[in-house]
Amino acid sequence: MPTPATGVNAIDLDAQCVAVVVHYVDAAATVRCVQSLRAQQPPPRIVVVDNASPDGSGPSLDTAFAGLADVVVLHADRNGGFGAGCNRGIDLALQRWPQLAHVLLLNPDATLTPGSLAEMRATARRHARAGLVGCRIDKSDGSPWYGNGRWPAWTLSGFHRPPPAGASEHRAGFVTGCCMLLAGDLLRAGLRFDEDYFLYCEDADLCREVEARGRELWVTQKAVANHDGGGSQPGERVLGELNAGRLYWLSRAKVLLARRRLRPLQRAVFLAVAWLLKPIAGLLHSRSGRFLGPYLRGLRDGWRQRLPLRG
Repeated sequence: MPTPATGVNAIDLDAQCVAVVVHYVDAAATVRCVQSLRAQQPPPRIVVVDNASPDGSGPSLDTAFAGLADVVVLHADRNGGFGAGCNRGIDLALQRWPQLAHVLLLNPDATLTPGSLAEMRATARRHARAGLVGCRIDKSDGSPWYGNGRWPAWTLSGFHRPPPAGASEHRAGFVTGCCMLLAGDLLRAGLRFDEDYFLYCEDADLCREVEARGRELWVTQKAVANHDGGGSQPGERVLGELNAGRLYWLSRAKVLLARRRLRPLQRAVFLAVAWLLKPIAGLLHSRSGRFLGPYLRGLRDGWRQRLPLRG
């Protein structure tokens, strides 16, 4: 029987993957991202969430994808952050295709190489306890950006690690939210991003939640995404590749992650390093104190954030 939303057989739709792309400015990049998804075999259904882009590019996506039955554009009324945008896309995907097998999350400034989605789904099928699958991610110049991940409990630094030599697929301790395949049964059971993070570390928190629910993280090196935004950010840099705004959100997010996911001794060590050692290291590295304001405000606000009780 056809579904009211699409007029396509519900069994066919429910069996496949739905991709969610959270758009925020730069419609051209999002269009390239969607094109790479539509080129996959078999192609997924696609939900594009415009996260209230301030450049007015959201409505242009309606025009760009007009007449495409496999692409749905959802306009958020506010920018609640990356995790919030993903959650809204996941909610819509489950509403329309409640028995979907997987949801793929892909950054709008990334593209998926041909055959990569099928490889990621094949890895998920080979490992019964896989709750989340990632892939190799390269920068636009071809250099590696992500190939493996770990959970650095004492410092919350250095999440990215090289993959095991010669392994085509392997377990991981962290999978970046730039490209991740989530199991549909976990999403139906309520797995979502924690929206308090706004930007950064929401993917690390989600990985910990997947493992807390008894599932595993896997990465396949046979699937590749190209991440155009991996090496640059707009705005004046104050520390390494980070501008003031992103440094603030990163430091805030790491404090939230420490409060939620670290054991008491691990948390104490992290906070000592964050408040004392990292500012000194930053001053020595940058030869400037411009980063201290946004960095310390982020630490402060992360500590002051009220945390909801978790069941």
